Amino acid sequence: MAAQQRRLDSVSANLANVGTVGYKRGVTASHEVEVERPRGKVRGVTTLAEVDFQQGNLQRTGRDLDLALYGDGFFAVEGPEGEVYTRDGTFHMTEAGALVSEDGFSLAWEELSGVIDPVGLPLVIDEAGNIRQGIQNVGRLRVVDFADKGVLTKDRNGFWSAPRAVQPGPSDARVHQYALEESNANAMEEMVDMISVQRTFEVVARTFEAINQTYERLTRPF
Repeated sequence: MAAQQRRLDSVSANLANVGTVGYKRGVTASHEVEVERPRGKVRGVTTLAEVDFQQGNLQRTGRDLDLALYGDGFFAVEGPEGEVYTRDGTFHMTEAGALVSEDGFSLAWEELSGVIDPVGLPLVIDEAGNIRQGIQNVGRLRVVDFADKGVLTKDRNGFWSAPRAVQPGPSDARVHQYALEESNANAMEEMVDMISVQRTFEVVARTFEAINQTYERLTRPF
């Protein structure tokens, strides 16, 4: 029942974020384990929670500062406590010409060779993340990847962070301007999973009730 409850929490989070840009769905897997106790081996069930980093569909928006990644990787962002990572390419420009996320965090640059004019020509961004404004090269956005994404943790704002000992590597993801990546959670599939979890939970609950009734009959005084 605890395993099904954890699975239900994961499915509920997926359903709540079907419309969240760049969201990666959570998945759970349960398996039986044996634990050595003083009185012998005890069997139990453990549930592991993981993240499905599969590609989401790209939705064209037509806005020049909307960026989507196709392939494995993340946009690097300068968070308040260091570099963090995101698949949400909903970016904006400040009055000073800085590119920022919706939370106001500045985008990280791999190379910065120019300054953006906030009232100048529209930005043109190629698949490698190189930005041009007119004839001026502005620089290249920092897009990174991790060999083991399982070490990443996500904060309440949806940004991913890595342990201090883990350094990101280069990414081969392609940057698409005028588009955003949709959540990879499918509402219909998540609803089917939720129904399955609820039915399994009910079956287990009825089984426990039957066992309790049996014990009550066995221990009932005559």
